[in-house]
Amino acid sequence: MQEVRTIVITGGAIGLGRELTRLFCEQGHRVVICGRTQNALEEVKEAHSQVISVHADLASPEGRYRFLDAIHELNCPVDLLIHNAALQFSYDFQDACVPIERIETELMVNLLAPIELTVELLPLLKQARAGRVVAISSALARVPKKSAPIYCATKAGLSNFTRALRYQLEGTSVGVSEVVPDLIVTRMTSGRGDKALSPLEAAQRIVSGLEKLQSEIHLGRVPFLYALHRLMPDLAYRILKAA
Repeated sequence: MQEVRTIVITGGAIGLGRELTRLFCEQGHRVVICGRTQNALEEVKEAHSQVISVHADLASPEGRYRFLDAIHELNCPVDLLIHNAALQFSYDFQDACVPIERIETELMVNLLAPIELTVELLPLLKQARAGRVVAISSALARVPKKSAPIYCATKAGLSNFTRALRYQLEGTSVGVSEVVPDLIVTRMTSGRGDKALSPLEAAQRIVSGLEKLQSEIHLGRVPFLYALHRLMPDLAYRILKAA
C-alpha cells in the first residue's frame, strides 16, 4: 500500500499548480493548496476530495499566516513543499509612473513568500521521512528579458536561495530541488509562442523528476539555452532580451 504524503503547493488551483495538484491527488496523497481565486479553488476541491484549499494572497502577511495556520492545524509532517505561485508584470523604468505597489507585490509573491514559507515549514519537513522543498524557477533567472526586470530578479533570487538552502540541508533528511521550465501555456504566457509546454506535460515531467530525487529539473529547451549561455552568452542574452 502506498504511503499517503502531505503535499503543499502554492498557486495550486490554476495552470501548472492545478496539474501538479491533480497528479498528486491521483497518487492518493493529501494536497494543501492556496490561491487568490476562490472559484478556481472550489473547482479543484470539488474534483479532488483530499484537497485542502486556502483562499490566501501570498502578497500579504495575513494571507501567508492564514495558509501557514491551515498547514499547522493538520498536525502532521510535510513531505513536499512546492513554491509554484508567481506573478509577472511588465515595466518601463523610463516611465515616470512606475507602480511601486505592483513591484512590492511581485517581490512578495515571487521571493519573500517562498523564503518565509520555507522557514516556517522546515520543522515539519524535517519530521517527514524524506521531505523536499521544490522551487519553480525560470530560465529568466539566468538570461533575463527586457520587459520583466522584477520577475527576472525575483527568479534569480529564488534560484540562488534554493541552491544555498540545498547546501545548508546537506546531511539532513530534507532535499531541495529547483525546477526550470520552458514556456508553459498559462495565463501569464498567453500569446508568447507555439513551443510552450502544456501544464500537464510540464507537471508530469516534474513529478517524474521528483520521484528520481533530482536536485535540478530542466524542461523543454532549457538545457539548450543554458549550454548556449555558457558558450556564447552574448547570443543567449540577445535571444531572450525581447522575448
